[in-house]
Amino acid sequence: MSADGKAARKTRRTQAERSEETRTKLCKAALDAMDEVGYGRFSTEDVALRANVSRGALTHQFPSRNALIIAAFHYLIFSWEADWLQFIENNERRLSPDEVTDFLWEKLFHAENYIASLEIMLASRNDDELGNGVREIMVRWASSRDRAIARLLGVSLEKPETDEFIQLSLCVLRGIALHSSFSSNSTTELQRSLLGKWKEMLVATYGDSR
Repeated sequence: MSADGKAARKTRRTQAERSEETRTKLCKAALDAMDEVGYGRFSTEDVALRANVSRGALTHQFPSRNALIIAAFHYLIFSWEADWLQFIENNERRLSPDEVTDFLWEKLFHAENYIASLEIMLASRNDDELGNGVREIMVRWASSRDRAIARLLGVSLEKPETDEFIQLSLCVLRGIALHSSFSSNSTTELQRSLLGKWKEMLVATYGDSR
């Protein structure tokens, strides 16, 4: 066999690799569609078109609409976890509460496809099948997320004040992200102003203590 032939065999993808690539393309396309058109107008036909994948290939990977949505949600959460882990491993110091606010905004609430995650979570309230799949992912993610935030702060997650800070921050930042998506004002300017006010309140309440 020629050198070119051996190289071709080495670079030829396996069926599993091709299948995984197709699933990833469909998950990304599903999240983009959810971002742009919302759950109510979400369709597998649109996702297949966005991913440049045939309807048959989509159905082979995800036999139902809910299966696709759950897989896309899992893909998004996993990508957040991987991004957070890389940041934490490269971070050599504890962060102050306002620095953690910046981290959460950049890595979660201002991250790509965050609105898609809200669409999916809200839709799961009225669909048992979708709800069961999403809740299973969310329970694991919430635990991983809170441990990561506590690690960045350099505090124990067992302390009541740690949980208070985490949950309050998540609620406020989630509200800013959602409010900004509906605002007719300059989104960047509004977000900057609201985040600044929130960080001022954090400093007044928690200071730099950890």
